[in-house]
Amino acid sequence: MPYDSDIIVIGCGNVLFKDDGYGPIVINILQKVFNDQNDYYDPAVTGFVEDEFDKEILKQIEEKVEGITLPDSIQFVDGGTAAPTNFFPLYEDYDWKKLIVVDVVEFNDKPGTVEIFDPSVMQQGKYDNPHGMTVEDPLREISQKCEVVIVGCKPAEIPTPDIDMGLTEPVEKAIPKTIDLILKEIGVK
Repeated sequence: MPYDSDIIVIGCGNVLFKDDGYGPIVINILQKVFNDQNDYYDPAVTGFVEDEFDKEILKQIEEKVEGITLPDSIQFVDGGTAAPTNFFPLYEDYDWKKLIVVDVVEFNDKPGTVEIFDPSVMQQGKYDNPHGMTVEDPLREISQKCEVVIVGCKPAEIPTPDIDMGLTEPVEKAIPKTIDLILKEIGVK
């Protein structure tokens, strides 16, 4: 699949480890509410969103995006856990204008807090993948070629290696704000 859009919104994480699934779940919701067909739908994530995600929060999100039309140059991508090694290096092959990364980020605040982070000023080790990968370095490299923004949510629980699907309540409740921030970064809100 080509990733030649001007703006890429990529969700990173693993839905098997509670709040680590935040990025892919946000992407799935965006794909759903904007009827996006550019990327595959992960059946596990789709099933969770349709069957277990808070219906009131989904309704809030649908109301937020009502009447918003995205430019054709936007692409939503579920990067899973392999984004740093399999997706981020693709920046060399494409002329992205902006990369918006949606993921959990450890920072000093209460769980469910969502903030925008600039990878060029992030403290080393602040945004390490829960699976041991350093993410700042590849994003700093990409930011030399295009704008990079991280929409990060403070997780409440990442139970690796124990499998536990679903988001904690504070992270699930943070998704409407997350989508607001993403839409502002895209420039449609």
